[in-house]
Amino acid sequence: MKISFAAVLFLALSSGSTSNSTGSAPVHKAIFAAGATSTGWIDFDFYDEKHIFVPAKVNGHDAAVLLATGLPVPDIDRAFAAAIGVEPKDNLASSAQAEHDGAPTIHGLQIQIGNLSLPDLSASVVDFSALAKHMGHSLPLLIGDDSFDDLALEIDFAHHRIAFRDPASLAKPNGAVEVPLTREHDEHLVSVSLEGAPSAEFELGLGNSGEMLVYESYYQIHKVLEGKRSSQRLAAGTGGFVPETVATLNHIKFAGIELSSIPAAFIPTSLTPGVPSSISGDIGLPVLARFHMIIDYAHNRLYAIPYPGILRKPFPKDRLGLTLDKQDSGFEVRFVAPHSPAELAGFKVGARITLVSGRSARDWTETALGDLRYRPSGSNLAFTMEGGILRHVKLADYF
Repeated sequence: MKISFAAVLFLALSSGSTSNSTGSAPVHKAIFAAGATSTGWIDFDFYDEKHIFVPAKVNGHDAAVLLATGLPVPDIDRAFAAAIGVEPKDNLASSAQAEHDGAPTIHGLQIQIGNLSLPDLSASVVDFSALAKHMGHSLPLLIGDDSFDDLALEIDFAHHRIAFRDPASLAKPNGAVEVPLTREHDEHLVSVSLEGAPSAEFELGLGNSGEMLVYESYYQIHKVLEGKRSSQRLAAGTGGFVPETVATLNHIKFAGIELSSIPAAFIPTSLTPGVPSSISGDIGLPVLARFHMIIDYAHNRLYAIPYPGILRKPFPKDRLGLTLDKQDSGFEVRFVAPHSPAELAGFKVGARITLVSGRSARDWTETALGDLRYRPSGSNLAFTMEGGILRHVKLADYF
């Protein structure tokens, strides 16, 4: 299981994950229609401002495809595959995804994004139902950046649009910082400095919905956690739900810009099997989205243009510490963060809630419910417990 627990889904109403492989990525030649050299701009759904869903067709069927990282082959949802009439020919994993838990494989998928075709793809079949429910968004297909190795991606986060381009004609834009892009074990890496330490290689996490993941091989050597308040959050991904340690970084430096007060997850080596110590972590979408970016995979470079006001915009931070499972009749407490306002208010895993701020489960979307945790310090929330007891929580920083 790839530890982008903060990746595919920020599901702790905060994080998510994709699968990892150390095998060689298969080569798929992207084809533009009618001699074109670009798709032009395509609007994407920047769901929760943490996930990039690109409109596409999969074997002629409309689908919102989630961009991921570290996937040598795409992941297709089992129910979606059945709905469009494709199924595995056997139950054996292909060599390119041999470490993907032996998942059955579908061959011959055709993915169309605008005028761009990705022909004859293979995809691992995964049950995304639990992850999609927790996220509040369908997950028909995840496609990794490995599928775009012969292209350049231009992402305008400010206007929620993306373009796939032939890299042959790219030039460095005015005001851009050029960042070298290296590759190791199917991961595209960029240099990031944490807390003033020497720069290290972090995965470019287009599929990472957390700000930063920091691996044990890095945070132990550089003593990054020393002196910091820490807690935990519930990370969710294709491999299930796992608690992960969180703390706040004072500052990081990427693409020549220093950013402050960044929430980060600290991942032990036991949860990163097969990841070499030379990879120090993962820099995710909440950080990357502060730049207009052109990722030239073919020439191993990235151009980053910081948006105006990048230094003044704070990163959202959990000040509640409560993860709820929304059900038809109410809510069930799935996770309570240590030392959080929710724990201090007496919440326990398994407790049932009938109303949040006086509203029933049907009145809350997953997004709105998750966003409660990001309200300012000092905000008050009211929870009506099963049995009618009213429990109040005052939000505060706890890590």
